[in-house]
Amino acid sequence: MHVLYFHQHFSTLDGSTGTRSYEISKRLLASGHRVTMVCGAGALCKSGLPGPFVNGRREGSVNCIYVIELELPYSNYDSFLRRCWTFLRFALRSVILALRMDYDVVFATSTPLTAALPGIATHWLRRKPFVFEVRDLWPELPRAMGVIRNPLVLLMMDWLEFAAYHSANFCVALSPGIAQGITRRGVPESRVITAPNGCDLDLFAPDAAQPIPEIPGLSPDAFVATFTGAHGVANSLGAVLDAAAELRMRGRTDILLVFVGDGKEKPALIERAHREKLDNCLFVDPMPKKALAQFLCRRANVGLMILANVSAFYYGTSPNKFFDYLASGLPILVNYPGWMAEMVTEQGVGLVVPPQDPVAFADALMRMADDRAATAEMGPRGRKFAQRHFLRATLAQRCVSVMESAAATIAPVPSGRTPPMIQIHNAANRGWYRKWGKRTLDVVVSGLALVLLWPVIALIAVVVRIVVGSPVLFVQPRPGLNERIYKILKFRTMTDARHPNGELLPDELRVTWLGKLLRAASLDELPELWNVLRGEMSLVGPRPLLVEYLPYYSDEHRRRHSVQPGITGWAQVSGRNHTTWEQRLAQDVFYVDNCTLWLDCKIIARTILVIFHGDGGAGASSKLGRFRGCVASSQKQRDVREVQGTQ
Repeated sequence: MHVLYFHQHFSTLDGSTGTRSYEISKRLLASGHRVTMVCGAGALCKSGLPGPFVNGRREGSVNCIYVIELELPYSNYDSFLRRCWTFLRFALRSVILALRMDYDVVFATSTPLTAALPGIATHWLRRKPFVFEVRDLWPELPRAMGVIRNPLVLLMMDWLEFAAYHSANFCVALSPGIAQGITRRGVPESRVITAPNGCDLDLFAPDAAQPIPEIPGLSPDAFVATFTGAHGVANSLGAVLDAAAELRMRGRTDILLVFVGDGKEKPALIERAHREKLDNCLFVDPMPKKALAQFLCRRANVGLMILANVSAFYYGTSPNKFFDYLASGLPILVNYPGWMAEMVTEQGVGLVVPPQDPVAFADALMRMADDRAATAEMGPRGRKFAQRHFLRATLAQRCVSVMESAAATIAPVPSGRTPPMIQIHNAANRGWYRKWGKRTLDVVVSGLALVLLWPVIALIAVVVRIVVGSPVLFVQPRPGLNERIYKILKFRTMTDARHPNGELLPDELRVTWLGKLLRAASLDELPELWNVLRGEMSLVGPRPLLVEYLPYYSDEHRRRHSVQPGITGWAQVSGRNHTTWEQRLAQDVFYVDNCTLWLDCKIIARTILVIFHGDGGAGASSKLGRFRGCVASSQKQRDVREVQGTQ
């Protein structure tokens, strides 16, 4: 399996940000898969690629991960508009790569939400499996924080979020609240997998061979409470400075608060600390993961989990720092409620204080500093808890399994039949039109048709409900691309009339007068436009036959399933009722080998002629003629009504 992985903020262990994508990529490689990582050039990220950018990108292998790094610098110090522009540029360039490259599954991770665009595009245009990893609920979080207030922007983000969730074969949620947020948008629970950030117990372990980072002003006997990560609006680190002021007022100079990281709010925090003479606060530049691990394991006494008091954060986040603290055997102090606070309390691995309460915050720090023995016991409990529930390798494997499930597009076939090889799909993917042009045509035409024809579709549905009954749609399993089973949709044309012994009557006795009208004009197949929009069918392709036929195809005939089935096809406009099954199957294979835009346009044009003038064979009766003639045929319908006991 070849995974095309999109993460704008991808980093190896040499960087100063989260390495979840790096760990998942390593797990993919260990499972025998290939990974191509597409990323941007973040200020805190280190892709591992040396050398300059050429034509806006650089690429190469990093620990067997093939990395394509786009020259799109990103920093938390950038303005909101600049960051949005960087996000959009990365998404658009990623879409182009996704439409051009060969791979088996797309895996995209937020934030930003625009990272889902290449997955959405390839799902609809190339029908590639897509897995979307959701790290934050957007636009719920920025809306709750008041960061984004423009109703048009929020509406567009709402649409993008909905499209991302519903385009993905699976969604990976990093917290229980994120999983609930996805299912609230109508995604079935079976397609949502929770895989929080994990703990790297090997990396976050004391190593005497590694130096402890030197921090100016940090006395060797001080009690160190540290915050690591982004210094942004969402972190609301002013709460820590409030606690620092309370500690200074109480004369607790033995407790030092160390801020490791960077972010847009950092200059303001430093300025306030200087202004208020909070010399118990130390600000440190971001550290590479390996150095940070030694600082946490061998020098820090408490890890601070700080976020703004926003209810959307309570169950809707999964910060890396929390799991780094657990892995380091570091007690944790949390200042907001939610699933992490509940774990800290239940497992006895730290303390929880109310939000926006500097007195309680200072009290908790003093309590932990005054009883260092009890505080030290919390850390090992946290590390053992992490070993049981949050091993990074285990959670990374869960993500790998999700991608493998998404890529497993081959459906089971009846017993005694050898499953088709996935390679047959690749044979139909040569050329620009087969790669994405055909899917583009399908999406555009079927989407426009559904919009323009919805009054007709609604009217037919109402009439079918009155004449035929409920349900309005006929739903039946059919083999699609690579013999994957899907459910074809048509308007019902037959009743469920039965003999007195309970058996269904023959089809010709159950077809209603309305059914004959719909079949004659091919209006019964209008719901298949939805199958086309969903990517289960194409406008043009071999007609999908019954699942029961699968065991009887020859190897040559099975090639008809190496493209999407169609509403119409070459066999349907080349004699149809005047050809044998062998000839029709051969015509389907001919289409597979010769599919082009010109041939599809030709088939669509001939289909229109067939509907009005004949079914493709000499002397064939016109569909329009059958449409006119079917009204007069009512004797058998009376027979059906007599069997049903109705008039």
